[in-house]
Amino acid sequence: MLVYLMIGDEVMAFLAWCVACALSGWINQTSPGLADLIPAVVFSLVLVGPLFSRFGLHEPKRIKNVAFEFADMFRAVFVIWVVTYIFSSFTQKGPTPRTLMVVWGAVWFAFALGFRLFARLSLRYVRRRGWNTKTAAIIGTDRLGQKLHGVLKQNPWTGIQAKYFIDDSRQERELLGLAVHGPLDSVDEILGKDPVDIAFIAMPAGSKEDIETVLNNLARTNVDVRVVPDLLSFHFLKHSVAELDNLPIIYLTHTPQLGWNSLLKRLFDVVVAVTGLIVLAIPMLIIAIAIKLGDSGPVFYRQERTGLACEPFRIIKFRTMRTDAPKERNPTWTIPDDPRVTRVGRVLRKTSLDELPQLFNVLLGQMSIVGPRPERPELVEEFRKGVPRYMLRHQVKGGITGWSQVHGLRGQSSLRKRVQYDLYYITHWTFGLDVWICVLTLFRGFVNKNAY
Repeated sequence: MLVYLMIGDEVMAFLAWCVACALSGWINQTSPGLADLIPAVVFSLVLVGPLFSRFGLHEPKRIKNVAFEFADMFRAVFVIWVVTYIFSSFTQKGPTPRTLMVVWGAVWFAFALGFRLFARLSLRYVRRRGWNTKTAAIIGTDRLGQKLHGVLKQNPWTGIQAKYFIDDSRQERELLGLAVHGPLDSVDEILGKDPVDIAFIAMPAGSKEDIETVLNNLARTNVDVRVVPDLLSFHFLKHSVAELDNLPIIYLTHTPQLGWNSLLKRLFDVVVAVTGLIVLAIPMLIIAIAIKLGDSGPVFYRQERTGLACEPFRIIKFRTMRTDAPKERNPTWTIPDDPRVTRVGRVLRKTSLDELPQLFNVLLGQMSIVGPRPERPELVEEFRKGVPRYMLRHQVKGGITGWSQVHGLRGQSSLRKRVQYDLYYITHWTFGLDVWICVLTLFRGFVNKNAY
């Protein structure tokens, strides 16, 4: 299969040259033809093989995410495009047409992605029908091994089929419809009698001695060994793996809101905040007048909250309490029928309109439009001790609205369930998810039975 990929990558690069020359000739009659660009064409085609391999594009990808492959593809195409552009500038008689080079790069990237996507879909089709498959033995029958079995079963496109388990901690000789062989110290003999292509080590983190025994025995076989780290016991956020001098390092608090995603989210925040302030300028002015007429006190109320990386900031809200209201000795969430709330404030809280000034916090970069609800420092200090993984919420900016808010988790709702929804949002964040949450907010994010 890898041979077909390598041939296909070369063909896509050459076809992109043909299309680019045709389009450039149509745009500019003086643009050189394909025959005039033979040195550059040959040079780029020679680079495709080694550089695509260098970026991992010619490696087996049974369990690799398509997004990573497309990112590697972009980097490889970009590097070859730059080197080829420099090379062609010296080998051509005249200057290299920039239009032609830009068209070639864009067309090539589109062709390369299309080809790779077609290859993946084709492989998925044949693997779902039992072709081009590999068999696997799962070493370990605890929660991690069972989880791996379920993942392989739910993703038949990988072409990896679990054949049996290996363990000696179970009396039952069958699990999830598969046989359980043992003992662990005879794993090499078991694989010799019933060969498989892959051996997954999916054992609990506390089984260090057993894992060492299994690895030593597997060294006597020619099976493809893969280790599934036991991270189920250490669930934080989305996991990612990096290497430092061939030493694998696992990130347990990785958030998708990094790099370009961070810039995209910030751009979205600024656009929505500015648009919101313009559209809501008159309603906010009316609210301000109503608050002022109520008891002639200040319009806005500022309160310290904890944001990204536990950095404190002062959140801005419309004032909803009386100016002479006694301060809380023991801070808590808002409660129903609080006597300190004004008549105007009660309406603002019930409709969540008191939170509109937080658009200024978004512009200042202290908050995001979408994210976990930021809390007061004293409450954060209390919750961090009693609620597991609560502090992981501070890996991203707090938001005006969020995944937990649109699901009604506000006010006196379950804190643990709120944290569960917040961590789901952080782990599964996409730009589309932010947009969807904003849409849901319009329909069920303002008025809520727990808003008071």
